Amino acid sequence: MPPKPLPWADRPEYVQIDTGPGSHAAAPATTVSVQEAALGTKLPDSLNGLSFEADVLTEGLLDPENSNIAQTLSYLGSPVLRFGGNTVDRRFFWTSTDEPLPHWSVPAEEGVAKVTPVDLERLKRLAGATSAKVIVSADLGHHEPARAADFAVHAKHILGSSLLGISIGNEPNGYVNSDDYLGIRDKSYNFQSYASEYRPMVDAILKAAPGIRIIGPDVYAQKWLTDFASLDVPNLGALAYHNYPLSACSSGDTGPAVPSVANAMSAAMAAHVLENGGAVNDIGRGAGVPVWLTETNLSSCFGGNAVTEKHLDSLWAVNYSLGAASEGTSQVDWHGALQNCEGSPPASPLCDQGRHQQPQDALAMKPLYYGMMLVNNIAPGGFQKVATFGGENVHAYAVRQSARKLSVILINENDPARFGQSAVTVKLPAKARTGTMSQLTGPDLRAEKATRIDGQESAGVPVDYRARIPGFKTGSSTLKLPITAGTATVLDFSF
Repeated sequence: MPPKPLPWADRPEYVQIDTGPGSHAAAPATTVSVQEAALGTKLPDSLNGLSFEADVLTEGLLDPENSNIAQTLSYLGSPVLRFGGNTVDRRFFWTSTDEPLPHWSVPAEEGVAKVTPVDLERLKRLAGATSAKVIVSADLGHHEPARAADFAVHAKHILGSSLLGISIGNEPNGYVNSDDYLGIRDKSYNFQSYASEYRPMVDAILKAAPGIRIIGPDVYAQKWLTDFASLDVPNLGALAYHNYPLSACSSGDTGPAVPSVANAMSAAMAAHVLENGGAVNDIGRGAGVPVWLTETNLSSCFGGNAVTEKHLDSLWAVNYSLGAASEGTSQVDWHGALQNCEGSPPASPLCDQGRHQQPQDALAMKPLYYGMMLVNNIAPGGFQKVATFGGENVHAYAVRQSARKLSVILINENDPARFGQSAVTVKLPAKARTGTMSQLTGPDLRAEKATRIDGQESAGVPVDYRARIPGFKTGSSTLKLPITAGTATVLDFSF
């Protein structure tokens, strides 16, 4: 059995990592004032989940007896696993009777992915070994309502209470595309065309699998979300949207959407994504349904770039997911894969530690995953209003779990390769009895494979065992402490 946690007064003070050798510029001082007023939105349990291409359903690595996936997922608490992506409308072929593969035009190196009840049974074992919930997606691209209905029936029967719902298609607002693979509709295709295809799919699914929740429309255009909300889709479980802020991928592109360190860490970008999330949540509130961000990442560009697999991605994940939740989004699913680390999609939160075409069935966690874990280990509660003054690169959130529990989260996006610690003053709405600390760290915004939480390759020190906040004294309502650059810090207070 693990040792009992020490009484708070006997715990050591938290020791932050050094910013490293060399001279560092002084970062602006910041004051964070937590208000009594609530925002009216909540941080849910296990906010951050994972999004995969639909063909990942065929991966043997999903079997908890064949890999470390159950242990890895446990660091996220009770995450959502969403299966969809571009694959679902282009090369995802469901069959419950082991039919031969269709002759679809798809990239030869990928081929058509045949998914059967065997694959859903594997997913069921994973859900049973963890507390994960699942979203599956039906193929709208080939528009076979009967096949989609058969898929829904088997998903509902096999996955049971683990199934959150079923999506129909993926990013239909992008079906018209000059790329031969992505472009699956002609130029006349619009929202009205989509609606005429979508409703027969919904009707067939609900007739075959009554009660299953419909999740949609999984688009990245606000106009489509507004139009979808007016469709009066029966049994709609959530309004689902996608967002990739740094999506200017061409070599000659310029501007705030280009994947660069400066753009990723800019205050303007942080404000922009908050505004976008707020607008989407307004649509969801008007429709009376939850809003889920079912596919996201910092960049949508293929291949590596200045922001993928870097420590800054973990800081972005903390700030972005908390910002989305503070606007009302109740689920954030980060898109990725389970391929080998060498050659896998660089933006993926996870990868297989084996070499190319030599999988080890052991997952490695990239910096992004550490940011997801830090947020998911914050106890759920209601967001409080926060006023921040000083450095624009320090972001703050407060989550009230009860009258006696409060978490304050500080994201210091200053580059630790350039800046020392920031002097941060935290003003609480009342005098606190205790204060403990957990911190995500990295030596450089561009660092790879160096992100850690409390120095550990895991979700960090469990909340009941965390060290005291340096300098905090019982009865304090104002706390002054230095916060190392390039960190995300969770301060937990009791009153």
